[in-house]
Amino acid sequence: MALLNLPARPPRRTSRRPGIDPARCTGCGRCVAVCEPHVLSLETRDWTKFAVLHAPESCTGCNWCAPACPFGAITMRLVPALPEAGPPPSAP
Repeated sequence: MALLNLPARPPRRTSRRPGIDPARCTGCGRCVAVCEPHVLSLETRDWTKFAVLHAPESCTGCNWCAPACPFGAITMRLVPALPEAGPPPSAP
């Protein structure tokens, strides 16, 4: 019997995105490791490493990163919905 090659966690879209508190983030990378869409990364500024959400438009809002953080540096925040792109207004 052949196994199907299905993703472990199907992507879903929510209106929540991770907010990272740089004062609490130690740059351990645990959130980056569990981020399946690979939208979190580590940055270094002034010799300090911390996590950043570098592609918020690609974030699925799955909330795997927040519980992975042992320092409580990530909270999921509601993001206001962007207006739907409609046809351009017609010229008079």
